[in-house]
Amino acid sequence: MECNKEEARRALAIADRKLSENDYNGAQKFASKAQKMYPKLDGLKQVLAITHVYICGSNGGDESDWYGILGVDPLAVEETLKRQYKRLALLLHPDKNRFHGAEGAFKMVSDAWRLLSDKDKRSEYDRKRRRDEIPQEKSRRPKNKPASSDGANQEAQEKIKEWLEKARKDTAAAFASARPQNEPPSSSPTSSSHKRRRDESSRKRRRDEIPQKRSKRPKNEPASSDGANQEARERFIEWFEKAREDVAAGVAAAKINSQHYY
Repeated sequence: MECNKEEARRALAIADRKLSENDYNGAQKFASKAQKMYPKLDGLKQVLAITHVYICGSNGGDESDWYGILGVDPLAVEETLKRQYKRLALLLHPDKNRFHGAEGAFKMVSDAWRLLSDKDKRSEYDRKRRRDEIPQEKSRRPKNKPASSDGANQEAQEKIKEWLEKARKDTAAAFASARPQNEPPSSSPTSSSHKRRRDESSRKRRRDEIPQKRSKRPKNEPASSDGANQEARERFIEWFEKAREDVAAGVAAAKINSQHYY
C-alpha cells in the first residue's frame, strides 16, 4: 500500500507539472492514474477539479461550456447549481489549493455561477446554445441519408414511388392496347438521347401523315385498321405526354416539401 502511495504521489507531481505547462489533458491522465493507485491521496480531488474546469472551459467554441464547468445538467435547478458551485469553490480557492491553475479555475467557476444564477442571462445562454447545436446535428448526419421530420418526408417519398409505379403500369397497358395486332412487341425503352430523338421524329412524321391519309380517303369508305391503329397511337402519345408532365410536377413538389424539414 505504501508503495502505491509513493507512486501516486509521483503521478500527482507530474500532473501538477502538466498544469504549469497548460497541458490539461495530460494532467488529467496522470491525476486519474494517481487516483487508481491511491484514491485517498491529499490534493488529488483538487487537481482533478482543476483539470475538469479547464477542459470544459476550453471546448473549442466561441463561449465556454458553463454547465460543464460546474458539472451539472443543463436542466438542473438553481439549488443544484448552487450546491455544486460551493463544492468547487472550496476545492479551487487559491488560499486552500496550492496547485498550478487553481486561481484561474476558481475564476471560471465563479463566472459560471454568476451567469447561470441570473435567470435572464441563463435563458439567453440556453437559446444561443441551442442555435449552435443545430448546425452540428446537420453536419453529423450522413450525406446520403434523407432528412426526416417524424417520418413525413419518408412517407411522401413512398407515395411518389407508388404513384410512379402505377403510372408505369397504366402506360404499359395503354401502349399494349394501341399496338397493331401484326406488330411485334417493342423492346424495353432506353435512356439514350439518340433513341429519344428518333422516337420524337417518328411521332412527328406520323402526326403529319394522318391528315393526308384522311383527305385521300373516300367519304363512304370505312377507315382501315391501319388508320384506326394510327389514331389510337396518337391518343396514347397525347396521354403519355400529359402523364410525363404530371410525374415531373409531382417530383418537383415533393422536393420542395422535403426542403421544409431541414
